[in-house]
Amino acid sequence: MRFLLVLIISTLTVFGLELKPNSRYICYITKVLDGDTIKCRFPYPVSKKVKSYPVRLIGIDTPETGVRKKNTGKQAKELEKIAFQTYHKHIELSKKDVVNYGIEAKDFVENVLKNVYVAVVETDVQPTDHYGRVLGYIWLPDGKMLNEKIICSGYALLLTIPPNVKYAKEFRKCFRKAVEEKKGFWRELTGY
Repeated sequence: MRFLLVLIISTLTVFGLELKPNSRYICYITKVLDGDTIKCRFPYPVSKKVKSYPVRLIGIDTPETGVRKKNTGKQAKELEKIAFQTYHKHIELSKKDVVNYGIEAKDFVENVLKNVYVAVVETDVQPTDHYGRVLGYIWLPDGKMLNEKIICSGYALLLTIPPNVKYAKEFRKCFRKAVEEKKGFWRELTGY
């Protein structure tokens, strides 16, 4: 564990970005990678080699956008389980179905961010992950949180990973409501 922490800190130091827990940073949105990851450029000293950093949205997990991604099968099972528990429907999803939901989630995020150029990244207890990504809550200019907007609109699963649990209660409530009200891809899941 200690080795991993040293590796993360040294990676961020090499790239010139030092983030503190429970802090807020201005970020210029450069790209939407998928439904739960965007790229940001920070207006702070950074390495000449790194122009922007991936920011993984805390508390949510959108379906993968590639069939070969390792989580695709796991996400299919999770979606099937929730559909059965909530709608009492037994469905079978292929990896391609999951990818289609992932593309919907990415499209949703791109649409939300189409006219947003500057946002605020709020870190939690752990500001980065073992991949070197920034972990954050994205606050939009209108005062709403992107993470919450995605899950409330029915385009994400819950992903609560301690110690980053600052908004977990709100996300759980919003997730249940989105599923019950058949929002986003939950609407399609009830039609199988």
